[in-house]
Amino acid sequence: MHFPSLSELAPHGPALMALTIGAVLLTPGPTNTLLFLAGSRDGLRRSLRLIGAEWIGYIIAIGIWCAFLALAAAVAPGAPTVARVCAAAYIAWSALTLWRTAPQAGQAGAAGIGPRKLFTVTLLNPKAFFFATVVFPPLAAGTGAMLQAYAIFSSLLIPIAALWIAMGAAVLAYPSATPRQPLVHRIASVVLFAFSGSIFVSVLAKI
Repeated sequence: MHFPSLSELAPHGPALMALTIGAVLLTPGPTNTLLFLAGSRDGLRRSLRLIGAEWIGYIIAIGIWCAFLALAAAVAPGAPTVARVCAAAYIAWSALTLWRTAPQAGQAGAAGIGPRKLFTVTLLNPKAFFFATVVFPPLAAGTGAMLQAYAIFSSLLIPIAALWIAMGAAVLAYPSATPRQPLVHRIASVVLFAFSGSIFVSVLAKI
């Protein structure tokens, strides 16, 4: 089973690759939801440290998926589907936890979103699966092609992650932001649930 990449499908692979990566990173998802939430709770400056955790999570996840997909097709064709279900289950669990802790949001001593949490969610983010199967070149393309893809990806991830944090931090610009933190958490939880549900539906549709 071969997953064609954009670099193979278009004569201007790098340009199309950059546009696709940017579009996908800008769309709401588990990681972006948590970045927004962190910005709305802790502000821009304190939340910028999370970008490193997101970057490392994506770099590792994409690398694992690229290697995994190169081997799984011959050994266990159903393995990618199982992995997607596991990722969806973890995102749903994160959403449930976020919903349950919403009443304490904004209170002194309320737990924030740390690098470890963001790293784990990003590591299981289905977007990494998309990047590995559609955007990044296959491992057979060589080290140079992979490094180019990682360079393009990294150059786009950092500003886009900062943008999501900044949008969340904008909530703090209003005097009544803190009392509304539980509502922000509830909305973020619903977004995560919806994202998890969409993954389950896509898996079921292929059964």
